[in-house]
Amino acid sequence: MSDILSQEEVDALLNAVSSGDLADQSFDEVVEEAPVEEETPASLYDFKRPDRVSKDQMRTLRGLHDGYARQFSTTLTNFLRTFVEVQLVGVDQLTYAEYIMSISNPDCIYVFRMEPLEGLAIFEINPSLVFYIIDRLFGGLGRPFELNRELTMIEQNVINRIVQRGLFDLRTVWEHIGSFTPKIETYETNPQFVQIAPQSETIILISLEVRMQNASGLMTICFPYMVLESVINNLTVENWMSSQGQATPETREIMEQELNDVLLGLSTVIGKTSLTIRDLLQLQRGDVVCLDKPYDSDLIVQIGGRTKFAGRAGLIGRKKAVKITNILEQEVPGCE
Repeated sequence: MSDILSQEEVDALLNAVSSGDLADQSFDEVVEEAPVEEETPASLYDFKRPDRVSKDQMRTLRGLHDGYARQFSTTLTNFLRTFVEVQLVGVDQLTYAEYIMSISNPDCIYVFRMEPLEGLAIFEINPSLVFYIIDRLFGGLGRPFELNRELTMIEQNVINRIVQRGLFDLRTVWEHIGSFTPKIETYETNPQFVQIAPQSETIILISLEVRMQNASGLMTICFPYMVLESVINNLTVENWMSSQGQATPETREIMEQELNDVLLGLSTVIGKTSLTIRDLLQLQRGDVVCLDKPYDSDLIVQIGGRTKFAGRAGLIGRKKAVKITNILEQEVPGCE
């Protein structure tokens, strides 16, 4: 027996003294009756697949890409003119070799860079989903293609536009972590020719399921750990939640650029009048219709159907034009 008693042995000895059981037992018997703490079973650790990303960081990645799935659903719905649902299937850690072995050949693989981060990442779309999108955009009903083959140059250009929109949405979601600019580096069909990381390198695999009317398929995004290593400490729930609702200067600049490219219709209201159906049917060439405004008064200029300016009609060369004479603070009644 050890010279130093444990806390359990001391408690058992005191209980025996207080209950009077010590008189009938030896000291060694009392000590031996002390409860023995059960050992916690050891958990296995695979040194070939270390969990380099913590559970908290994995939860943050799941939250980020769950929002990305909803945003990309809207993008694909508008692009394909049919309802598209994108759901996050999982966020996993595995080796790069395991990921490459899971990709079919041929496949639709885009290698891209998240500037200013070092290293490359992968944006992969399942071929069955690719051919459905192509058939839909080329005027078909959106039927999946049974034979797996490589894409033609025209088909690559079509899918390239979708991938660029997907990377733009990825940039918007990741702006809460930092300012990144995804840029496509190359396109590949054989996964064995895509070597963006060592075979044993840990990667973060984002798996998304895309569902449409007549087809469904998987889409994956692969981030090697070395790409995220410089920002991995920012992938915490506290940082992510604190950044929600805060627009960065880059975001505002992007929104301004997008708004500047929006086309709006401009129209000029010369005047209005009311006619009965009888008078309308009796109109002939040369008849004069009196409007509610004098000929020399300012005209109402509308942007997108809403009254914004006052102006004068005229010509520039052979083209009709309107000169803005005043900015209307309030919309003029009866001009909507």
